[in-house]
Amino acid sequence: MKILIINRWDDEHQSDYGSRIDHSAHEVSYVTVPKHVPRIPATARHIQVVENYLSPEPVIEAAVAAHRACGDFDRLLVLSEFDLLTGAQIRERLGIPGPDTEAVLVFRDKTRMKAKVAAAGLRVPQFQQATTIEEMTAFRAELGASVVVKPRTGAASIGIFVVGPDQDLAATLADTDLADYQVEEYLEGPIWHVDGLMADGSMAFGRASRYMDTCYGFSQGHPLGSAVQTGPEADTMLAFTEACLQALGLERGAFHFELIQTPTGPVFLEVGARFGGGEIPWVFQDVYGVDLIGDWIRLELGERPVTLPAPGPDRGHGGFLLVPEPLGQELVSRPSMVGAVPGLYAEELPEPGHKFDGKGGYRFILGRFRYHAGSAAEVEEAIRATIRDYRCVLADLPTESADDVQPVAVPEPAR
Repeated sequence: MKILIINRWDDEHQSDYGSRIDHSAHEVSYVTVPKHVPRIPATARHIQVVENYLSPEPVIEAAVAAHRACGDFDRLLVLSEFDLLTGAQIRERLGIPGPDTEAVLVFRDKTRMKAKVAAAGLRVPQFQQATTIEEMTAFRAELGASVVVKPRTGAASIGIFVVGPDQDLAATLADTDLADYQVEEYLEGPIWHVDGLMADGSMAFGRASRYMDTCYGFSQGHPLGSAVQTGPEADTMLAFTEACLQALGLERGAFHFELIQTPTGPVFLEVGARFGGGEIPWVFQDVYGVDLIGDWIRLELGERPVTLPAPGPDRGHGGFLLVPEPLGQELVSRPSMVGAVPGLYAEELPEPGHKFDGKGGYRFILGRFRYHAGSAAEVEEAIRATIRDYRCVLADLPTESADDVQPVAVPEPAR
């Protein structure tokens, strides 16, 4: 086949297309940015370089240029959530099979996805598209409770606000462009995420995990932990997830699904038609032997995934911890936690001298930790131990005065 890949990544795991696609059997072309070119296999058919991904237009034009150079493409691989809509536009323009804009919007637009899930009789929060303070105020007044204000097509908890029933909405949102926003009810309860693969309209593989804190809490400076769960509660989350994905029409591919556990059952929060971020791909590879990225690619190419393990605790439980970056700080020193915490098998830590500038996302942060233990409780205890004992020394930026150097404890997760 002739395959075009829109490549946003440069790390050795996510951008390892060479081991996942036989470049001698297929003609594989790429659109990427200059610093990622070294990651492209030497056997690539064609490489088209764009300066950045800030706007979709140059990426689309680069795809058109690759089409002119190589002819019609049979498949387009777009694996980053931030590029899914761009990929849909490329498919429509070049006549490449695969999800079009309408199909992708169901997994990018939070109002569309909730409406479609609700139409299937599955529970979602009360919600409304709202682009003015007046609309949001009226919604909150009718609800009589706290609300969540979020971008309709956002990701990674960027631009989200949780606003209490007595807080000033206008003041809270004063500097926010609300043109692409929605508002929904705030629900209390543990947040879960389910990650896996759909094939032929059913869940080929999935694991249900429960967060310790939330992605929103991470954006507010709290560590984010997660542990894979098994048992009746996890089975309920898996079944609910599959029903929602079928309602949304996801026939094949990776997914990252989030839901809240309430006393009356699970409630849909949102879903991405892509693999989960943070440490999820690495934990699934290390603990369960599942390459979410590679199997997603295989599904897109019409191949079967590699052998997937059946649900169950036989391979133990995986988990992860992300410690957010301390903005405006420079790292002076930090300990290694591998060997000090049972169940912690890998860590990714910044080097002393690293400056935290607010651009770290989930990758360039104060600490990334991965766990493997016999039970979810053991993983959760290991995460708590890491939070308790991970003590870093930081200095304020830009001054380098010795008076500004201070040890910093990792904050406890929000309750």
